[in-house]
Amino acid sequence: MSRERATFGQLSLWRSIAKLPPAACNLPQIWALPRDAAKEEIEHALEDLERRHESLRTCYEERGEHGLTQVVQDPAAVSLETVEADAAQVAEELAAEPFDLSADRPWRARLVTARQVPSQLVICYHHIAVDAWAINQLHEEFLALLAGRPLPEDAPNCRELAVEQWSDARKNRRASARRYWREIFLAAPPMARDTGPSPVTSRWARHSSQEAAAAAHRLAKRLNVSVPSVLVAAYCMALARQSGERKLLVAVYANNRSDPRWERLVAAQTQIIPLLVAVDPDEEFGAFATRVHWESLRSYKHAAYNVDDVFEEGALHGYHGTVNGSFEGSVSGFFRYFFNYLGEYQKDQTIPRREMESGTAGRNIGAPLYLQAQDGDTLTCTLRENSTSTGFDGVIGLLRALEDVLVLADADAEPAEES
Repeated sequence: MSRERATFGQLSLWRSIAKLPPAACNLPQIWALPRDAAKEEIEHALEDLERRHESLRTCYEERGEHGLTQVVQDPAAVSLETVEADAAQVAEELAAEPFDLSADRPWRARLVTARQVPSQLVICYHHIAVDAWAINQLHEEFLALLAGRPLPEDAPNCRELAVEQWSDARKNRRASARRYWREIFLAAPPMARDTGPSPVTSRWARHSSQEAAAAAHRLAKRLNVSVPSVLVAAYCMALARQSGERKLLVAVYANNRSDPRWERLVAAQTQIIPLLVAVDPDEEFGAFATRVHWESLRSYKHAAYNVDDVFEEGALHGYHGTVNGSFEGSVSGFFRYFFNYLGEYQKDQTIPRREMESGTAGRNIGAPLYLQAQDGDTLTCTLRENSTSTGFDGVIGLLRALEDVLVLADADAEPAEES
């Protein structure tokens, strides 16, 4: 057993989830198994993953000068419960069971069989141990282990990252991140709060569009910017049209894996970065998206930070509490708008059955308005709203508007390119 202070990502996630319901922090996965996979081989593969990645056997203690300590447990044997059941129902059951992060390993699994033959592994992670990138890495490594393929060299661990992030050598970078947040707070509009008397309700809509995907990729290529920059620009333009706001503060997720040393670290490295976007309704989309792109890159430079510094700066500039009652005691509580580009990660988890879907169930982190974009041949955007309003017109209308922005901007750019 070994102890070290928490990484920036662990601390940030810990603050964000402090008062969220447990189900919001659990990430269930359903992994199909090779036909010839035996129960013992599956258990050994999970043991190897846990031995390789310390975050899968880390507990947490709130103590000491810095508030949160990671406690790495020794590797242990894995013994899977086997069930003959519907995998989706098993995933629901695992996701509904809280983790005790002071004592439990942050994952659990069950083996689903069909006629007594292993068919699927249902595995549920706590978000403090993994993010979307890490889940996909674990899936790839799990399948490689089952196939007998060698894995890359030893994986990095969170203890090493924490030592680096809190080192004297990184003092200037920590100070620079704090100054950047201060600059954002000074320029941002007053913190928008949901003050309605009604209880907050949750609803979501999901839209899938091949046309929007093609348009986003063509625009990115023409403008020499990233696809996420095109999408967040379209999101902001659609938001401005719907809300009438001309200055939007958006929480953007950064996976903090630009440094190759930490790219394969299985952990919650993701932190949100603030993107302050001024929208001019008369500005041509290409110029707007290019500006958003460069402003995003500037924000990404400060994507790894001590979240407690941000609390202190926010309080000095009227940013405290929460927008809608969620994320109490979290930097996430400062934001009304969230944007998360997942690329092609986990797209099989949310394939729409129709071009437009809506509902109320599913994982809910409590964000007032949260857009997830999953890329590929089809652009699938899931928008969840938590507010005192009711009905689905808002989320459906915003997704339609986002698609319109992309398609029309792409069409407008065609003649200029050909002339």
